[in-house]
Amino acid sequence: MSGAPESFFAHTYFEARDKFLKAAEAAGAHIETHIMPHAKGPGGRAIAMDSAVLGPKDASAALVVISGTHGPEGYCGSGVQVGLLETGLAQDWAQKLRVVLIHAHNPYGFSWDSRFNEDNIDLNRNYLKSFEAPLPTNPHYDLLAPWAAPAARDEASLQEAQVKLLAFAGEHGFPALQAALTGGQYNHPKGVYYGGIAPSWSNQTIHKLLSAHCVGLDQVVTIDMHTGLGPFGVGEIITEAAPSSDHYQRQAAIWGDEIRSTKDGSSVSADLSGTMDAALVRALDPSWCACIAIEFGTVDTMSVFLATQAACWLHCYGDPSGPEACQIQADSRAAFYPETDEWKNMVWTRSLDVIGRAAAYLI
Repeated sequence: MSGAPESFFAHTYFEARDKFLKAAEAAGAHIETHIMPHAKGPGGRAIAMDSAVLGPKDASAALVVISGTHGPEGYCGSGVQVGLLETGLAQDWAQKLRVVLIHAHNPYGFSWDSRFNEDNIDLNRNYLKSFEAPLPTNPHYDLLAPWAAPAARDEASLQEAQVKLLAFAGEHGFPALQAALTGGQYNHPKGVYYGGIAPSWSNQTIHKLLSAHCVGLDQVVTIDMHTGLGPFGVGEIITEAAPSSDHYQRQAAIWGDEIRSTKDGSSVSADLSGTMDAALVRALDPSWCACIAIEFGTVDTMSVFLATQAACWLHCYGDPSGPEACQIQADSRAAFYPETDEWKNMVWTRSLDVIGRAAAYLI
């Protein structure tokens, strides 16, 4: 018997991982652990991307739920994954489906409460079709780079950065500022929302898991759990697909007109470069697939950005174990994870709705 929904959620990465592994073992899932080879968590502890797979070997369809793409956003996704296991829903769906739960896509960021990974990469900008071709450009970010992620955190530097960014918004509008800062950039390794110049370890590991458990099936739905944009506790269904595309129509078959596309401006998210969802569609071809994100609102957009900016500085210029780290990490966690029962219950209820509809469609 499972407890109240708030009991599914954790306070640290290590607690979240322990909850997930125990729930997966109790459910009889096949567990795979991919230890991060070149980075450690707080206290020098090993960190990992774990997966739990349930369902018949001859299943023709798979439901995939991914947590922790953006570090502390993992608390949300992990709680939902634990809940699916502890309530028995995952096991019920696995009577007919393959259910794949991927925990801590970004174990470094999850364990250190930082949105970005061990190389300061935003994983949802790291899934380019090719890193050999010319990388996407973001001239507005290039212009704003000194203030998007200032190398100093004294009061004067931070004040100057805020003035410069607000001046850009005043001239071009806040949506343009959001697109410039968050859309993805590939020229500034110590900047925010950096996409990298090669596939990350997490990128490679996700592809291995998909290849082992999903490629070749008739139908696959993937749901990536996110937080930080939109109204408090509201879960928006986001797609990177254009409404005219076949991919969008496959998503609409499941979720109808609730889908919000980054391509037509209807989403709380800007249009992004190098998204995982687009990469999963390519990796799963020619299977019928629908790949979306759920985005849960937390606090105001500026607070989320300032927390992200500070965590980026800490990783690139500071000491994640130093005296200034504790407050920065706490602020980052709070920006992406409101630890209130109200928010957790809102997340659980909406997730059950969105994920449950996908399961029902596949079954």
